Amino acid sequence: QNVDILLNDLQLQPFEVKHNDFSTPMECAMDSTPAPPVHTTPPLPTTTPAPPVGHFNVTKNGTTDACILLQLGAQFSIAYETEMNTTEHAVFYLPADATATGFCASDAAGITLTFSEDNSLYIEFANFANFTNDEFVIYELWVLFATKPPLFPDAKDTNGTVYVRAFPELGNLAPLGDSYRCNSDQTLNLNNLSNVVFFDFKVQPFQVTNNTFGDETVCDLDKTTPGPTTAPQATTTPQATTTLEPTTAPPETTPVNSTSTGFTTTAPDNTTTAAPTTPTMTTTPVSTTKSVSPPGPSGGVIAAAVLVPLIVIIFAAAGFLYYRKRRGGGDRYRRFGGAL
Repeated sequence: QNVDILLNDLQLQPFEVKHNDFSTPMECAMDSTPAPPVHTTPPLPTTTPAPPVGHFNVTKNGTTDACILLQLGAQFSIAYETEMNTTEHAVFYLPADATATGFCASDAAGITLTFSEDNSLYIEFANFANFTNDEFVIYELWVLFATKPPLFPDAKDTNGTVYVRAFPELGNLAPLGDSYRCNSDQTLNLNNLSNVVFFDFKVQPFQVTNNTFGDETVCDLDKTTPGPTTAPQATTTPQATTTLEPTTAPPETTPVNSTSTGFTTTAPDNTTTAAPTTPTMTTTPVSTTKSVSPPGPSGGVIAAAVLVPLIVIIFAAAGFLYYRKRRGGGDRYRRFGGAL
């Protein structure tokens, strides 16, 4: 009594045992209950492998002396037609172990990188002394691909090829005897639908010495460019000078009293509208002083000029008559004086 027996991991078949093994089991109700969720740590995200960068060279015939040194990573995006008659893009990288072949000359050098048997990238460099100032350029490049899996999945023509030739316009790369380096992505369009992106690109196709790269000429994309902080400073400076010019100009041509009076009415705004109001207020006293300072002959002046001599004559005549009367002049002078 008062004894409990706990059974676990029980599997039992007391009848019709065949081949000394259990038949298909029937689970008890307790085993049918869903198990509690198991909390597991999610797997760490896998890092995407870095795109491959290959190191290639072309040697002079019969020697081990390199005449072309090339370091290159390339991503292709090539348009092709699928079985569903749609245009898709095959995107893949240039393998780092591609096979390099090529040629070297004084004014031209070319390298072909072949991979997956039927796929290749060709780059030709040129040195036209009369046109490139003793610097080399990429003259042309072309790609040749077989449109079949795995690079071109679901291709409509698995026996077809894609051949695209282009003449990139990157300008002069570096002087002869120097190397050109551009770690940044450079997109070279092959046509309207396809392109190739160069990265970690370094090349020296002429005058290689001791199988090593010469001095580097770095592309503009890799150079540190100044930030756009200087542009706002350049625009604010002329604005400051233009606001000062109209406010300082009026005092040079306007009387002091009128300028100070006109300026104090507009100075609190401290805006460019003070400039037009100042000259309009200062021109008024200027015009009045000009009309007052050189007055012309008026009617009063003309009357004074006529009446003063006339009065002098009258007083002179009266004095003369008085004098003659005192001297006992005749009636002729009396009548003359009476008439006056």
